[in-house]
Amino acid sequence: MSAGGATLHGTWVPIAADISGHDLDVCEMRVVRLIIDSQGYRIIDRSECTVDAGTYDIGEPGTFRTLDLCGVAGPYAGRLLLALVALDGDRLCVCYDLERAERPSGWLAQGEQLLLTVTYARAASAVKPS
Repeated sequence: MSAGGATLHGTWVPIAADISGHDLDVCEMRVVRLIIDSQGYRIIDRSECTVDAGTYDIGEPGTFRTLDLCGVAGPYAGRLLLALVALDGDRLCVCYDLERAERPSGWLAQGEQLLLTVTYARAASAVKPS
Protein backbone atom coordinates (compact mmCIF):
# COMPACT_ATOMS: atom_id res chain seq x y z
CA MET A 1 0.00 0.00 0.00
CA SER A 2 1.38 3.42 -0.86
CA ALA A 3 1.85 6.20 1.68
CA GLY A 4 -1.14 8.09 0.25
CA GLY A 5 -3.38 5.38 1.69
CA ALA A 6 -3.11 6.82 5.21
CA THR A 7 -5.44 9.68 4.20
CA LEU A 8 -8.11 7.09 3.40
CA HIS A 9 -7.85 5.44 6.81
CA GLY A 10 -11.08 5.49 8.76
CA THR A 11 -14.67 4.36 8.75
CA TRP A 12 -16.76 5.57 5.83
CA VAL A 13 -20.56 5.64 5.52
CA PRO A 14 -22.25 5.74 2.09
CA ILE A 15 -24.23 8.95 1.56
CA ALA A 16 -24.91 8.78 -2.21
CA ALA A 17 -24.57 6.24 -5.00
CA ASP A 18 -25.40 5.80 -8.65
CA ILE A 19 -24.99 3.34 -11.47
CA SER A 20 -24.06 5.11 -14.70
CA GLY A 21 -25.83 8.30 -13.62
CA HIS A 22 -28.97 6.63 -12.20
CA ASP A 23 -29.35 7.33 -8.47
CA LEU A 24 -29.41 4.46 -5.99
CA ASP A 25 -31.09 4.73 -2.59
CA VAL A 26 -28.23 4.28 -0.10
CA CYS A 27 -30.74 3.00 2.48
CA GLU A 28 -31.27 -0.03 0.23
CA MET A 29 -27.58 -0.73 -0.30
CA ARG A 30 -26.00 -3.75 1.34
CA VAL A 31 -23.00 -1.67 2.45
CA VAL A 32 -23.39 0.32 5.66
CA ARG A 33 -19.69 0.92 6.33
CA LEU A 34 -16.39 0.81 4.51
CA ILE A 35 -13.43 0.49 6.85
CA ILE A 36 -9.96 1.29 5.53
CA ASP A 37 -6.84 0.85 7.64
CA SER A 38 -3.23 -0.22 7.31
CA GLN A 39 -4.31 -3.88 7.02
CA GLY A 40 -6.66 -3.30 4.07
CA TYR A 41 -10.36 -2.68 3.56
CA ARG A 42 -13.55 -4.27 4.89
CA ILE A 43 -17.15 -3.77 3.81
CA ILE A 44 -19.70 -4.23 6.59
CA ASP A 45 -23.38 -4.97 5.90
CA ARG A 46 -26.56 -4.23 7.88
CA SER A 47 -26.08 -7.43 9.93
CA GLU A 48 -22.64 -6.19 11.07
CA CYS A 49 -21.00 -8.93 8.97
CA THR A 50 -17.93 -8.41 6.83
CA VAL A 51 -19.16 -9.16 3.31
CA ASP A 52 -16.02 -8.17 1.41
CA ALA A 53 -12.41 -7.66 2.46
CA GLY A 54 -9.01 -7.29 0.91
CA THR A 55 -6.00 -5.13 0.37
CA TYR A 56 -5.65 -1.90 -1.56
CA ASP A 57 -3.15 0.35 -3.25
CA ILE A 58 -3.78 4.00 -3.96
CA GLY A 59 -1.99 5.72 -6.81
CA GLU A 60 -0.30 9.08 -6.74
CA PRO A 61 -2.37 12.21 -7.47
CA GLY A 62 -2.72 12.94 -11.17
CA THR A 63 -5.52 13.64 -13.61
CA PHE A 64 -7.39 10.85 -11.84
CA ARG A 65 -6.26 9.19 -8.63
CA THR A 66 -6.40 5.43 -8.85
CA LEU A 67 -7.40 2.83 -6.31
CA ASP A 68 -6.74 -0.88 -6.78
CA LEU A 69 -8.78 -3.19 -4.55
CA CYS A 70 -7.64 -6.81 -4.31
CA GLY A 71 -10.35 -9.00 -2.80
CA VAL A 72 -9.31 -11.77 -0.42
CA ALA A 73 -12.75 -12.63 1.05
CA GLY A 74 -16.28 -12.25 -0.23
CA PRO A 75 -17.64 -11.96 -3.77
CA TYR A 76 -14.49 -10.28 -5.09
CA ALA A 77 -12.01 -12.78 -3.62
CA GLY A 78 -9.23 -13.34 -6.09
CA ARG A 79 -10.31 -10.38 -8.22
CA LEU A 80 -8.76 -6.98 -8.73
CA LEU A 81 -11.11 -4.00 -8.93
CA LEU A 82 -9.56 -1.02 -10.67
CA ALA A 83 -11.21 2.17 -9.51
CA LEU A 84 -10.99 5.93 -9.59
CA VAL A 85 -11.04 7.74 -6.27
CA ALA A 86 -11.47 11.32 -5.14
CA LEU A 87 -10.90 12.45 -1.58
CA ASP A 88 -12.08 15.89 -0.51
CA GLY A 89 -11.76 16.38 3.24
CA ASP A 90 -14.28 14.03 4.84
CA ARG A 91 -15.82 12.93 1.53
CA LEU A 92 -14.57 9.95 -0.45
CA CYS A 93 -15.89 9.06 -3.90
CA VAL A 94 -15.06 5.68 -5.47
CA CYS A 95 -15.97 4.68 -9.04
CA TYR A 96 -15.49 1.27 -10.67
CA ASP A 97 -16.83 -0.73 -13.59
CA LEU A 98 -19.30 -3.44 -12.55
CA GLU A 99 -18.75 -5.58 -15.65
CA ARG A 100 -15.26 -5.03 -16.98
CA ALA A 101 -11.91 -5.81 -15.41
CA GLU A 102 -10.56 -2.40 -16.36
CA ARG A 103 -10.32 1.02 -14.75
CA PRO A 104 -12.92 3.58 -15.80
CA SER A 105 -11.48 6.27 -18.07
CA GLY A 106 -13.52 8.92 -16.25
CA TRP A 107 -16.38 9.53 -13.85
CA LEU A 108 -19.09 9.36 -16.54
CA ALA A 109 -20.17 6.10 -18.16
CA GLN A 110 -19.44 5.70 -21.85
CA GLY A 111 -22.10 3.92 -23.93
CA GLU A 112 -23.40 0.79 -22.18
CA GLN A 113 -20.72 0.89 -19.48
CA LEU A 114 -21.99 0.13 -15.94
CA LEU A 115 -20.08 2.36 -13.54
CA LEU A 116 -20.87 2.22 -9.85
CA THR A 117 -20.03 5.42 -8.03
CA VAL A 118 -20.37 5.60 -4.25
CA THR A 119 -19.80 8.73 -2.20
CA TYR A 120 -18.88 8.17 1.43
CA ALA A 121 -18.55 10.48 4.43
CA ARG A 122 -16.20 9.78 7.32
CA ALA A 123 -18.31 8.17 10.03
CA ALA A 124 -17.83 11.04 12.50
CA SER A 125 -18.94 13.63 9.91
CA ALA A 126 -21.85 11.49 8.67
CA VAL A 127 -23.54 11.53 12.08
CA LYS A 128 -26.00 14.39 12.44
CA PRO A 129 -26.05 16.19 15.77
CA SER A 130 -29.18 15.59 17.88
